[in-house]
Amino acid sequence: MPFEAEELPMSNQILQIAKKTIMTERQGITPLRSSRKPDIASLPDVFPSGVTIIKSNYALTFVESINNIEDGPIVGREIVDCWVLDNGILKVKAILMGGNVVSIEKGGQEYLWQNREGATYYGRGSDAFPLNRGLILHGGIRVAAVTAEHGLYYDTDWDIDFIADPTGSAIILKIKDTQENRNLLCDILSKGQFLSPGSNVPMSKYPVTDAEFIFTVSLRPGEAFVRLNAALINTKETPVTAEIWLPQTYPVTKNSQIISHQKKRRCKDLWVYMGMLKDNFVVQDMQLDKDNDLPAYQGKNGFIVGCPPNPASWTNADLNKPLDWPSGWGGILYDYPRRDGYYHAVSYGDGRGTAYVSISNDKTPHYTKMWSWGNPDIFNRQEALAQNPPLAAGRPKSEYYEPWGSGFNTCFFQPSEFPQGESSWDAFIVPIESGLDSEKTQQELRDVIDQKIEHITPKLT
Repeated sequence: MPFEAEELPMSNQILQIAKKTIMTERQGITPLRSSRKPDIASLPDVFPSGVTIIKSNYALTFVESINNIEDGPIVGREIVDCWVLDNGILKVKAILMGGNVVSIEKGGQEYLWQNREGATYYGRGSDAFPLNRGLILHGGIRVAAVTAEHGLYYDTDWDIDFIADPTGSAIILKIKDTQENRNLLCDILSKGQFLSPGSNVPMSKYPVTDAEFIFTVSLRPGEAFVRLNAALINTKETPVTAEIWLPQTYPVTKNSQIISHQKKRRCKDLWVYMGMLKDNFVVQDMQLDKDNDLPAYQGKNGFIVGCPPNPASWTNADLNKPLDWPSGWGGILYDYPRRDGYYHAVSYGDGRGTAYVSISNDKTPHYTKMWSWGNPDIFNRQEALAQNPPLAAGRPKSEYYEPWGSGFNTCFFQPSEFPQGESSWDAFIVPIESGLDSEKTQQELRDVIDQKIEHITPKLT
């Protein structure tokens, strides 16, 4: 059985030592990753708001390869430090690796997908992910910094700091995209879509920015939602080119539904069109859509599919259900031309769910990238591994849906320019305990979430 570390009480003397000590224990075989050493701030001595932060531990589990994802065995565990925010309603856990929120608990129930069956790197040498060694999936919510496809620093330990004041308490995870930190990735980095036109230098599309990426996670007294802030700080006098996203993993079943007020979505990638949309849904050339004239989309192409989509055949494919997407190789869609409404949400199939809430309007647009592994009934791992890109080859044993939010980037591999200063956005993660029953229609599900968030949207800035 996967090991889950307990939160252990500490004496005051041990606690003072532990506040700034990294306590990592490796058991069995664990993969090599970034060698960067993080800066660890001391925990506050007092918490004026009553929202506490304690230091605990968290277990990351590993299998040997993608061939062991289904049946194991688990060959290694890495017991890492985690920091726990608690306001008496929600309990939020964060770890240094990837600057990652790995747990949101409410009423004793978990609201994030966690890879308890064992993670492994996959896609090595495929140029599908920023690191040549591939991608590893532990689950959670974090800032994907600098690049598309999970950013450069998903297996790097980020720095951590804390805030405790009368309004609440916060965990601040941060990293600078410097040449030194790139060297500490211990990786040759990828080419493919990470190349600039005419270059064969790895990661040339995403030159070193020297920008700081900051992920602030906070709770306030009496609030039943998690406050997030994602920020890029550019200290140069000239703009830097990058992407910044908030990827999230939520557990799903065949009855889970994506819930939003979206009117249309964009398919950017030809492999998604050929593998999922073609012959299944009516789509339109993006060049014929009126919103293609918006500055964010000039010179870009793709296909537009309506929400809900018009079926092109008598299939049971349903884009509102992540595990009904008609693809065995996964799929990517983007809200277009921006997210409609305040949220993008998903139900879990048991009445619960989670909503990602932020401002999104013409003045302050917000964008969503959607990833689903597709229908498990037509998934074949070896066929997925043979695809270009092999994004679905590492499909974990337990299912999840992965939406990404960004206040600046419309899609992957089309980075934005960030001026001097801070570029950031706020978002709320709202766990929903009941009302998202699987037999409800999209409209009924939207009504539930609209009611759940109506009192908190005025708090967005």
